[in-house]
Amino acid sequence: MNRRKFLLGSAFAAGAFSEPALFAMTVPPAETTARVAGRRVGMSDVEIITEHVTHLRRLDFRYGSARIREEVVQLLNREANTIMHGSYSEKTGKALLGAVGQVSRLAGSMAADIGRHSLAQRYYIQTLNLAMSAGDRLFAANMLCDMSRLTLHIGQSAPVENERLRAARQAVALARAGLNVANDKATPLLTAQINAVEARGHAVLGDTSSARASVREAERRHGRAHADGEPAWFSFYTDADLAADLGRSMRDIGEADQATRLITQAMDTYEPWRVRSRCFVQTDLAAAHLVGRDYEHAAALGRDAVRTAAEVGSTRTLDRLRALQRNVRPLGRSSKHLGDLDDRITNLLSRNKFQRTEDVR
Repeated sequence: MNRRKFLLGSAFAAGAFSEPALFAMTVPPAETTARVAGRRVGMSDVEIITEHVTHLRRLDFRYGSARIREEVVQLLNREANTIMHGSYSEKTGKALLGAVGQVSRLAGSMAADIGRHSLAQRYYIQTLNLAMSAGDRLFAANMLCDMSRLTLHIGQSAPVENERLRAARQAVALARAGLNVANDKATPLLTAQINAVEARGHAVLGDTSSARASVREAERRHGRAHADGEPAWFSFYTDADLAADLGRSMRDIGEADQATRLITQAMDTYEPWRVRSRCFVQTDLAAAHLVGRDYEHAAALGRDAVRTAAEVGSTRTLDRLRALQRNVRPLGRSSKHLGDLDDRITNLLSRNKFQRTEDVR
């Protein structure tokens, strides 16, 4: 088993995932995961971890990461110690690595949700290592997709256009690496997600034909999907999430009607507890209406997003509203609705205590 340290690196730029992606594509999994030392670990211990992760992830969607991240970090530290000092069979070892990988992935997504991007990158690299050590190529492929998504997010806030385009190219490469790692084991919905994230990268690059091709491939793969064929840890990526990803791609290549249809579909089908996801698609849909010059609907959805963002401790919701505000502000003088939305976003940002605190350690 590859026993890399659980705290990796210091500060990472958007290109930090290139080497781990190459590692995942070229290095075979460890030959054995069994260990004979310390406390005996069984499958029931693994099941407790996975059920705990499911509960915490649901809370994360409902309340945002700022409120519960510390509990996840404590769980990760405790179970990492189990890997290093427990005693378990080959079968249990693989399951244990996968379960701790789920905790690490959640810790990474939570770090990203509160704006600590370099910390999130370290957790994601750690999770990819765990997935490869467990021989779980599907989980590794999903992590490369998560890396692609985070790279896109980092690129969107880059100060200059060249950096945004470089991040988008890296995001496309990471998505393709995910397809490569999954190879013939890829399930339809997982493949559809990776294609959808790749489409978003192409859209940022302005490569309209490639973005449309990736969207079509995602839709084709989704048509073959069935719930029983997907990994249990993938259950939080739903049809609504796929529709939102495809809608963002369509918005970014200027296809306002298709973007509006897809993002509306996502908003209408998210479960009530997916509060943060609803805020994301509200801002996405507002941006799509801006592209279509429907300013009144854009403002109404933006106001909904402001109200939703006030319910969760999430820097990403604020980032989405900042991005929306940059597009709204130049139009505020010509639309009283957008002028009011601009003021509401400003008020929320000024009083919200979950401002971005980028990790610099």
